[in-house]
Amino acid sequence: MPALQAKFHWLEEAPLAGAYTMAPHPELTPNALVAGEYQPQLEKYLEDRVGFRTWLIRMRDQLSLSLLGVARSTDLLVGRDNVLFQPLPVNAYLGKNFLGEEEIRYRVRRMRIVQQELTKRGIPFLFVMAPNKARYQPEDLPAYLRHVKRGPTNYDIFIREMQANKINLLDLSRLFALWKDTTRYPLFPRGGTHWSGYGVALVADTLFARVEQVGGFDLVNFRREGPVKVTSDSVQGTDNDLSGPMNLMFPYQHYKMAYPRVIFDSLQAGQQRPNLLISGDSFVWGFMHFDPYLQTLFTPESRFWGVDETVFIYDTHFTRTGEDLNQGDFRQQIEPRQFIMMLVTEHNLIYGRFIDRLYELYHPLTEADNSKIKVIEQQLMSQPGYSDSLWARANRENRGFEEVLQGEARTIYDHTER
Repeated sequence: MPALQAKFHWLEEAPLAGAYTMAPHPELTPNALVAGEYQPQLEKYLEDRVGFRTWLIRMRDQLSLSLLGVARSTDLLVGRDNVLFQPLPVNAYLGKNFLGEEEIRYRVRRMRIVQQELTKRGIPFLFVMAPNKARYQPEDLPAYLRHVKRGPTNYDIFIREMQANKINLLDLSRLFALWKDTTRYPLFPRGGTHWSGYGVALVADTLFARVEQVGGFDLVNFRREGPVKVTSDSVQGTDNDLSGPMNLMFPYQHYKMAYPRVIFDSLQAGQQRPNLLISGDSFVWGFMHFDPYLQTLFTPESRFWGVDETVFIYDTHFTRTGEDLNQGDFRQQIEPRQFIMMLVTEHNLIYGRFIDRLYELYHPLTEADNSKIKVIEQQLMSQPGYSDSLWARANRENRGFEEVLQGEARTIYDHTER
């Protein structure tokens, strides 16, 4: 029957959700036959197209979830009442990716200097800490994680140090915790990892009021109007970004999710649409997907830089510009902006590339700096066994020996003398 279904497609099979690649039909060549490559490639091609394959996958995934409480994905954790989590935010909440207090103090000191340099140039800076679902509702984590002893976390130390260094900070994780007991609708979806559409609507009031305060702007007015749409079977945006790709036989049971209707006024006299650069993670998309906050409040020249430095315009689609931040004049990417915002959730605090770039822009290495780095290289190489360990690291990371040595010396210099 599977072979007949594959041949004649008697019954319609809905495609699987999520990201996957179907094996292409292999080319029959003498070289492929001799190398033994053709047959396994052909088997994979046929396996991907066998009849009823999508039905069988959905049945397997449903049985795994319903009987074992396990998702058939390494990027999913199933908690109490089938609440879904991603491992990275959970690990961040547990303190498993802790950078260490010294490293965090170093990074925040640099952030403070960057904020000062931008302020001198009339560019306000704001750091926004997005909430972490695992921190927000730890009572719903899988049972084996609920009682794990937590270590110090990047979130706690970053917040403490940013407050001590007077970084312009908006801690939305703390705000979500304050709202948790009184919110009428879920701020996180059961089957998603990002803030819900309702959570975004509440946060937008606070976030853009803070942008107005820090930047001295008067942005376009917006407001929630009319009855809130409440649904559990047609969730929107990222409210099913974890449950959607699970490929279950039966519909995943969502919370009752709410979607306020947001109205934007037209630009009034005295109001502005500033050029906003956001460096952040996927939580930024909530301000484009649920309602067009970023598209409406800010000029079209504004940009969103992902943590991997992919550049996007503000859009409901994931529209890349194709710009390469390693090419061209980085200063020209920064100084025409009227506001710069970092917006990340805690598991992405480990990435420091954006602040490092800005720091180097305003504090490039001098000849004296380079001379001191050379001295550190010599000191490192004089240590017994150091050269061998560096060669091993260079091979492991597929990098040049000199590059690794310079990087080590530069890190030591940055952390001790700059």
